[in-house]
Amino acid sequence: MDETRLLTDAGHEVGHFAIQDPRNLASPTRPWFAPHADYSESAGLGRRIAQLPRALWSFPAASSMRRLLAAWRPDVAHIHAPSRYLTPSPIRELERAGVPVVMTLHDFKPWCTNRTLFAHGAPCERCKGGHHIQAFRTACVQGSRAASAVGAAEAYLHDQLAVYRNVRRWIAPSAFVRDKVVELGLAASQVTVIPHALTTEPAGGGAPAPSLPESPFVLYAGRLSLEKGVRLLPAIALRLAPVPLVVAGEGPLAGWLREQQSGLANLVLLGQLDRPALADALARASVAVVPSLSWETFCYAVAEAQLAARPVVASRIGAIPELVEHQVTGLLAPAGDAHALAEACTRALSDPDAPRWGAAGRERVRVLTDPARHTAALLEVLTSVR
Repeated sequence: MDETRLLTDAGHEVGHFAIQDPRNLASPTRPWFAPHADYSESAGLGRRIAQLPRALWSFPAASSMRRLLAAWRPDVAHIHAPSRYLTPSPIRELERAGVPVVMTLHDFKPWCTNRTLFAHGAPCERCKGGHHIQAFRTACVQGSRAASAVGAAEAYLHDQLAVYRNVRRWIAPSAFVRDKVVELGLAASQVTVIPHALTTEPAGGGAPAPSLPESPFVLYAGRLSLEKGVRLLPAIALRLAPVPLVVAGEGPLAGWLREQQSGLANLVLLGQLDRPALADALARASVAVVPSLSWETFCYAVAEAQLAARPVVASRIGAIPELVEHQVTGLLAPAGDAHALAEACTRALSDPDAPRWGAAGRERVRVLTDPARHTAALLEVLTSVR
């Protein structure tokens, strides 16, 4: 939606295509959205089984796209995240209508059954070369062999149909993503690096974050999930004691993390924070820690902490080193090494150069994610395929 505003401010008309959902934001093309879908466990087993064919290839989404194109004809389509609810079926309708397509790589879905190139606690390329059966063998989709079987079937179907053949240009949010997808088979000439735009900087003015310690503290802000390195947080807290490790966020490991609080008085869990409260937490944190285990495609957690001029301690993995340069804009440590991450946090808390790292990080990310720069680069790509 931020990108919509940037393009609209630049004089362009923007429509959207998604599934119908009561949480959707306003859109001029909302009447043509695809019918609602729900593949969550709360939907019930019978409903999920009934929707299975639609999860592989959504004919309702394709039909909705045809109706949209009959009523509202775009010069170019920018695809962001078609998998699961929409499937790539609308891309085929765009191809039939002669609408050129650009796609941003928010994940690695065209090559990876579970989208993330991550399985069982580590980066994974078992399916490389189209060997999607490995997803079933490793149960990497939601930790379920049944879900992984569906994911593998979906991947083989999409490969057979060559569903992404109409994508004329791919946008990578980092050099790491560009290099990885070229390694996976894309031509380098098809991929353009355009970092995400950050249109607002963390700032105060809203409700303050609750229960923040008065003393210096280290902040983790992000999804509480395995790939984000959340299982390392108790060990990091243990080594930081008595300095508090404050955790903001929700996710599948939230319950597990609450169980780990016993005996860790310095592990403070805030739950999910709204944007003003998160901005307040970032502004008051001494150090931000980002212990990711997966190949981050960009890493908003790092970028937002840097915009707040916080010194960042992060894993040396994926696109993170493009934002965090060791001892220049923060400190890097080996991914998965809780001791090294904690030692780096301790250093960042006391090193007289730490404020300079925060200032340098802020300047780097302001330039890299500048909305005007992002919009100009995006329009160059969209114009080139039109």
